[in-house]
Amino acid sequence: MADRAWYPELKRLVTFFRQHFPGRNMFAVRVPARINLLGTHIDHRGGWVNYLAINKNLWVVASPRNDSTVTAMNIEQKYPPVHFDIPDVAPPEKVVWEDFVRKVQVARGAWDNYIKCAFAFLQNEFFPERIKGCDLCFYGDIPVGAGLSSSSAVVVATTLAACRTNHLSYTKEQMVEITGRAEWYVGTRGGWGDQAAMFFGKRNMIAHSQFYPMQIEYLPFPDDCVVISANSLIEAKKSSEARNIFNERIAVYEAGLSLIRKKFPALRKKFSLLRDVNPEICGSEALVYDIIASLPEEATRSQLRKLLAEEKEKFDIIFETHPEPPSYRVRDVVCYGIAECERSRVCGNFLRNHDFKRFGELMFISHDGDRVVRYLNENRCVPWEWRATDRLLQEMKEGLNSDDPAVCERSRLYRQPGAYRCSREELDFLVDTAKTIPGVLGAKLTGAGLGGCVLILTYRYALDRVVEQLREKYYRKRGLPEDIFICETTDGAEFIELDAFNP
Repeated sequence: MADRAWYPELKRLVTFFRQHFPGRNMFAVRVPARINLLGTHIDHRGGWVNYLAINKNLWVVASPRNDSTVTAMNIEQKYPPVHFDIPDVAPPEKVVWEDFVRKVQVARGAWDNYIKCAFAFLQNEFFPERIKGCDLCFYGDIPVGAGLSSSSAVVVATTLAACRTNHLSYTKEQMVEITGRAEWYVGTRGGWGDQAAMFFGKRNMIAHSQFYPMQIEYLPFPDDCVVISANSLIEAKKSSEARNIFNERIAVYEAGLSLIRKKFPALRKKFSLLRDVNPEICGSEALVYDIIASLPEEATRSQLRKLLAEEKEKFDIIFETHPEPPSYRVRDVVCYGIAECERSRVCGNFLRNHDFKRFGELMFISHDGDRVVRYLNENRCVPWEWRATDRLLQEMKEGLNSDDPAVCERSRLYRQPGAYRCSREELDFLVDTAKTIPGVLGAKLTGAGLGGCVLILTYRYALDRVVEQLREKYYRKRGLPEDIFICETTDGAEFIELDAFNP
């Protein structure tokens, strides 16, 4: 346990555990929060992501049991005690996990879902053998609903405790998949990027990562820069409305890729994932623009069903995940996904060359793909109207061949924001405020969006100025408590032995 700054939190949790479970053998798990500097909404599309594990942690102290009961408590009283028997939450027999989570009924928003999902997944893996439960006590300082993945941290911590209790051994790569799939139990179909950051985080390093297959390259975080997290204090709850929006966007990704594979049969086998629709595989950026232009700008669910009739069973399942919207913004969302995959790929070169100015520019463009308004000044905003129209895509194609280097650069695929639209006006204000401050390199939302934190990459010399501007223009003006912190990097999840630990 190298970082003694953790001792106060661990002392408090161990004392709490001993009060409720005296005389028990115990161990602890630490799981860090994560931030994603670039590569938003694309980990499940196979795109590159750029994660840091940071100095906000979830702790769990655990003790094995000899039966299948799980109890869990949290120092914070807003989280009610949890008590369940593993067979009551797991499938009654060995099943395909994806089929089970489609049908399971859970109380939306309850914190115990993130505990139950770990045991349910592991029990299904080991059926008919019965796995054992444990007693768990939680405590942490990862802000809830801030886009720092506090919920995934509960899944990771619980899964590690369950594996230790049952003497199960997995590689980190396997644990990333286990915890990522287990979390589908709560109703969202996200990727595994958050979990990967929590397992593979390294102090002072950016984890430049990709999935399917998983690969990680560690690139140094610059000494003269710092990442500031500014919480909008708009809680990014995984409510039914938010969950529906997230699942709707994923449905558009799936429909868009299926339409692309249908329209371009010669490239069909090369387009396994949305990230594969890129200039390298297509042969040119111009062809990528033609591919995007082939998609309908919008389509109703019935129109998509007709266009994708040969994949009816697949899309019946996908459409189950969310209510039917008036229409799906197919082209805008798919354009975002393709361009963000390209941004998060090329940024690796910027990181390797220590070109954080260009990296920061991509952060701003990435946020443009999520934004809903643009602030002209601190008191006035206008709707953000970016659309992937036929005219715009044709202009980008023509611009690629321009004699003007600036026009050519603006026309590159990785500089097109797309329109995923999971920001909020408050997040856009924080980003636009940061953009006006000298020394700021980039800013964007983190996590799934719809609230939570904005990340600001800035030179260290500008740190005080950035904090004061955010404090004055956002928190004080709105009468909100200041919620800004510096994201110090840390290592990934780990077990803490408590045999010699005496608080």
